[in-house]
Amino acid sequence: MSLKDLFFGNDTESEEKDMSEVKDLITPDMLVGDIITKHPLAAQFLMECGMGCIHCPASAMESLTEACAVHGIDSEEITDALNEYLSEHNA
Repeated sequence: MSLKDLFFGNDTESEEKDMSEVKDLITPDMLVGDIITKHPLAAQFLMECGMGCIHCPASAMESLTEACAVHGIDSEEITDALNEYLSEHNA
């Protein structure tokens, strides 16, 4: 039981939402093109992180890890931040 459950209770609707969010998490091995197609808000986020060329043809065949490596960015850090950003914006 989490602190949130102790203070605010636990309802099944929030549990179902949490489970659906798990299915939509971004992983480092996902293709950048697929991420942007599934989550359009990710495009602006990734550009602000230094990936200005996310709409280039290579992004369709490049994983998030590979794109991060090209730009000298830590892929795990970006993945975590992107998932947090998308969950905050319900994307």
